[in-house]
Amino acid sequence: MARTPVLERGSSLKILGAAFVAMVIFFLWITYAFFTKAFVDYDNVTLTTDTTGVNLPRNADVKLRGMIVGEVRKVSLDSDGQGVKLILGMNPKLIGDVPKNVTAQLVPKTLFGEKYVALIPPAAGTGGGQSLQAGDTITKADVPIEVETLLNDLYPLLQAVDPASLSYTLSAVSTALEGRGTQVGETLVTLNSYLKKVNPDVPQLVTDLTKLGTVSDAYAAALPDLGRLLRNTVVTGNTVVAKKAQLAAFFDEGTQLADTLTTFTKANGDNLTQLAKDSRPVLEMVGDYSVTFPCFLKSMATLIPRLDSAFRDGMLHIDVELIPQPNAYSPNENTDVSKADFDKASTGPAARNGKDINAQNAATPSCLDLNEINKGRAQQEKLSSQANPFTVPADVYKLVGVKRAHSKFGSVGPDGDFAQNRPAASSLELEDLVQPSAAGIDSASERSELNVFLGAALGMSPGDVPDIGSLMISPVMRGAAVSAR
Repeated sequence: MARTPVLERGSSLKILGAAFVAMVIFFLWITYAFFTKAFVDYDNVTLTTDTTGVNLPRNADVKLRGMIVGEVRKVSLDSDGQGVKLILGMNPKLIGDVPKNVTAQLVPKTLFGEKYVALIPPAAGTGGGQSLQAGDTITKADVPIEVETLLNDLYPLLQAVDPASLSYTLSAVSTALEGRGTQVGETLVTLNSYLKKVNPDVPQLVTDLTKLGTVSDAYAAALPDLGRLLRNTVVTGNTVVAKKAQLAAFFDEGTQLADTLTTFTKANGDNLTQLAKDSRPVLEMVGDYSVTFPCFLKSMATLIPRLDSAFRDGMLHIDVELIPQPNAYSPNENTDVSKADFDKASTGPAARNGKDINAQNAATPSCLDLNEINKGRAQQEKLSSQANPFTVPADVYKLVGVKRAHSKFGSVGPDGDFAQNRPAASSLELEDLVQPSAAGIDSASERSELNVFLGAALGMSPGDVPDIGSLMISPVMRGAAVSAR
């Protein structure tokens, strides 16, 4: 039996058929791989744009200054659907020539042709010298107005226009322009020249229009107030018209008053000027003593209740005893104060026993503080005691005109020599001055001692003796007296 050739065997034919099909599929895959550039290496760069970029075909060109530097590898929508992410495969050999801060535009190759990505380099000197790298993202993408967008916007307009009316309109325009092509051309040329002159000022015009809108909004907000103002003005005008007689009389009387004041000022102008000049010294003096006015009023407010009690029932309630005076006053005594005494008492500090006794401003206005006086007897005893005697410079006594002591100390010196109150004092020098001290006068210890004597005389305990008792008997115990002539 003859042998069947291998290629004619059924099993061989099946194997050959399967191999042929596999080779066809392989060649188809190779063709597709070469077409899709599956064996080409790219540096991927991401480009973000709006939804218009979704119409960009895959493998669309990426150009820089008209030269292809890559292609679009993948187009996908963002998760929120508001944008498109494009994966650009950049040629590794050319990506170094693309600036890092490049921008992109999606433009068509022809009016209705497919789109491509045009990379726009930055202005000269602003690139920073860095180039685009794999993995970078281009975020600045401008999409020009699409022709289909224009047609879509134009379609509703064409639907709204009646074709017959549009035909009539176009026919009328054609008839009107017939034979006037030259004029229309010249008009367009003139319009073009105008637009060239206006174009540089368009940004300023846009700014002015924007500000005009802002100003218009401000006026719109103020219109209600302006309307109320106008309505109130109408009411005011009507009131003036209704009261015109009274207004005229007011102006007439005002004119008469002005004439009277003019006559008065003309007749007494010099007197008014002189009055102002003469009042100045008085006002200056009042100003110097103005610090005493509040104290005087407060003192009067304190004393008025006591005076009301003393002068109750229309008479003065007081007990006065006249006793002999050790040193009587003489007529016209203590009436004159020399300028030297005044200056000495009002300008400089004096010293006694090594201690400074400040007589500064002794001749200037002063006001005793009632609050300090009324703080209490304990404070007074603290200020005036045997350990801290309260003394007054002789200059101050002489300033107020007291030239003699008129007290139990007597006056052993000549008339006017106040410092010689005791034999120990030999001159007016304050270093050797010995003055009668006010320490202990009406103090708690003095009142206690006097109340013992008064209590024994009046037949009552010292604690029940009225305060006026020690006050009245204290000068008598110190030797003071009043002489009646």
